[in-house]
Amino acid sequence: MSLINWPEHLITELAERRCIIFIGSGVSAAAENAEGRKPKTWGIFLEESLSLVPEGNDKEFIKKLIKEKNYLLALQCIYDHSDNNEYISFLRKEFSAPNYQPSSIHTDIADIDAKIVITTNFDKIYEKACYGDGHSIINYNDNNLIENLRSNQRLIIKAHGNINDIGNMIFTKRQYFEAKRQYSEFYNILSALFITNTILFIGCGLNDPDINLLLENVYKTTGSTLSHYVVSLDDVDANIIKDWKESYNINTLKYGPDYPDLAPNIEALKDAVLSYRAARV
Repeated sequence: MSLINWPEHLITELAERRCIIFIGSGVSAAAENAEGRKPKTWGIFLEESLSLVPEGNDKEFIKKLIKEKNYLLALQCIYDHSDNNEYISFLRKEFSAPNYQPSSIHTDIADIDAKIVITTNFDKIYEKACYGDGHSIINYNDNNLIENLRSNQRLIIKAHGNINDIGNMIFTKRQYFEAKRQYSEFYNILSALFITNTILFIGCGLNDPDINLLLENVYKTTGSTLSHYVVSLDDVDANIIKDWKESYNINTLKYGPDYPDLAPNIEALKDAVLSYRAARV
């Protein structure tokens, strides 16, 4: 493992709170509960949720979607073919009941002390790392986002909702498009944040339709002058890195061959940001 050579520009943007941190399921995957259980990856979660679908109800088609990583549509099909009560119980069992605790990655991101952290995760693991530090938690369907953006509060924006409100979680393809229609103001604000700030993606795949659409719109507005950053495993294909750069103006920072390599890299980033601030006090 080799540590990322964190760009000075990114360290400065984070230290001066002009950078938004966007965390995905890869960050949650580092957590565990008292029994040593860790959150499932999306692929494993979807494969296990297939047990909710009766035999013959397009099960083979759903397996094909999972293999192709077409997760939104796979989830839509699972939802459509599942008993509603069993579906809700399954989600609670996976995202809430295990009582996952923050990892060092969560606490290091919290210590970086960004003004805004956006997450598509439903769990409350990152919030636990921030308890007592004056953070406001804003869901995509809340109506007080602008008010909080103009305050000195630290914000956690839940772009897909949270496990406490399963009825309003954005989890399937239909729910995503319905949210886009019903809460267009939220997505307009999110787009404005992407245009006016540097974004650092940690633990995210850039195949999320929310992220894709936002980055495409931002690139049309800002061009190629101001880059965003994504932290990625070493094995990401060079063609994908090229596409991220050309389509979204995102610079890729590789952290190592294995997921555990992320933790020391985020710790090093935290230390660099805190050192920058300390030197300017």
